[in-house]
Amino acid sequence: MATLIRVVNGFYAALFVIAALVSLGFLVAALDGLGRGPEAVWLSCAWAALFALFAALCFANMRRARGTQPVWLVAANLAALLLAGAGLFAADPVIVWMAGVSILPFAVTLLAHALAGRKSA
Repeated sequence: MATLIRVVNGFYAALFVIAALVSLGFLVAALDGLGRGPEAVWLSCAWAALFALFAALCFANMRRARGTQPVWLVAANLAALLLAGAGLFAADPVIVWMAGVSILPFAVTLLAHALAGRKSA
């Protein structure tokens, strides 16, 4: 199970880093006046920060895949899973797609942690 967590989180960490870089590209375009106005700057900043946090969480999951996970990491995975799950109810289809894609690494990590806790009990 630790190998699965490492592979899934490694793939998604790379995916989230690329998404953060793309968001920064949109931020630069918005700052140069190529975006849709001042709201595009804040929106690009928010997406870049969200994807950077998701990538950091995936890296932390990879690091802790073999040992027991601390409570803060489980809570962070649960929060990310709830955030991505809430995105499934958005009106914008792009946000729904990104939320649906983002659910997998956090769900797999939480499932593995729950199974590991059940084994030890």
